Amino acid sequence: MLYHNFSLRFEKERGGMGQAPKFPMPVNYLFLLRYYQYANQTAALEHVNLTLREMAFGGIYDQAGGGFARYSVDNEWLVPHFEKMLYDNGQLISLYAEAYQITKNSLYKEVVYETISFVERELISPEGGFFSSLDADSEGEEGKFYVFTKEELQEIIGAEEPLFSTYYNVHAEGNWEHNQNILHRRQTDEAFAAEHQLEIPILKELVKGWKAKVMRARSQRVRPGLDDKILTAWNALMLKGLADAYYVFQEEKFRELALKNANFLRQRVKNGPKLFRNYKNGKASINAFLEDYALLIQAFIRLYEITFDENWLNEAHQLTKYTLGNFFDENENLFFYTDKEGEKLIARKKEILDNVIPASNSVMASNLHFLSLYFDQPKYFEISEAMLSQIKQLLVKQPSHLANWANVYYAKLKPTAEIAIVGPEAQSFRNSFADFYFPNAIFAGTEIESDLPLLSDRIAIGEETTIYVCFNKTCQLPVHTVTEALEQLDKINEV
Repeated sequence: MLYHNFSLRFEKERGGMGQAPKFPMPVNYLFLLRYYQYANQTAALEHVNLTLREMAFGGIYDQAGGGFARYSVDNEWLVPHFEKMLYDNGQLISLYAEAYQITKNSLYKEVVYETISFVERELISPEGGFFSSLDADSEGEEGKFYVFTKEELQEIIGAEEPLFSTYYNVHAEGNWEHNQNILHRRQTDEAFAAEHQLEIPILKELVKGWKAKVMRARSQRVRPGLDDKILTAWNALMLKGLADAYYVFQEEKFRELALKNANFLRQRVKNGPKLFRNYKNGKASINAFLEDYALLIQAFIRLYEITFDENWLNEAHQLTKYTLGNFFDENENLFFYTDKEGEKLIARKKEILDNVIPASNSVMASNLHFLSLYFDQPKYFEISEAMLSQIKQLLVKQPSHLANWANVYYAKLKPTAEIAIVGPEAQSFRNSFADFYFPNAIFAGTEIESDLPLLSDRIAIGEETTIYVCFNKTCQLPVHTVTEALEQLDKINEV
């Protein structure tokens, strides 16, 4: 019933949910990927693929420079509101990376790499924090930085302009205001290459050259304004995106960017056990809200999984203890949005519904579920269960407004796999798992030994790297290859 109610909102021609304006809403499609994995519901995966392809082909995606605009004003993802938000791009990196694990679609990989390049080029501070957004306007006109007339493109691209204009659907009359063109695609590279009798590698080189020329032309224009606030919650979403991208693609640059950002956040927005929300001009300010804590805890957990550096997991645990002590309402088993030590309010609200950013309570329910396994804390698991029970009835009725709660529900339908790796090749073994899709799994690892409950009393047998696959505190026989561990995971998932 939950999936059925969700599917009623599918827009089946161009993807997305409902009609224009269309927002990306990444958490919706993360749930659909998990539902496909759980129920083998091909219609769920088909809708994700339709949506991700159409967004990547559309004007909402910057075809030359990478990165997504905030939303599409039309039904076809063509005309964006040209503002680029950090929180969207961080979540979309996570989504496209995860979708690549299932589909191995090269388009999704390109989107991840190009979007990270955009963020690195235009939104990163010298200290390693990420700025909030780029404005839609430049010189008082929305989108002026990004659009071109056909005549301008003839001058920029040169002799290859007719092929370029076919590839990006450029016309003399334009597809936007004042004969301007928003670059967009309607075909896969394979279909375009076949139609124009081109080899795929040749087309790829042509496109690479075209993008470079457009970017050089744009560099001469007045740039959109930059919102240089550094917000903890939005940085956490980008941090997790980078960690997710590294997990899937093992591109070292992604891990380096993630660690630079994580160290910045630890040094600049932490205030003892607490967090600040905002950092600007060398100064942190504003007491953090629940979403800042929840999203940073989530990001630090993922950062641990790609580094096996327990400092990040311990940071997540300490922040969790603070939120339980200062945000949690034991009467309702939900978290307040504001700190009890902060400004006294007439009423302290609780954020329940997922929006363009997942609800802070749904993120905390997920965090507590996974931390209960890492630290052997049954109380965390109980709180997570109680939180979800508050939402279950509403979840079935309005899943598109509670998609991240649906992801929490998914994590509890079957026991979460606990994959512990001990030995000299712990890092490379973990990387090998990324070729397979296990969204309901956590990873822990060490080259020697660890006091982490999930790793304690687990050793590298015979000094060979050893994998322990566990569910519900019950472990399978230790194995020495990823192939054997995958077989154990498959057997358990069949139950």
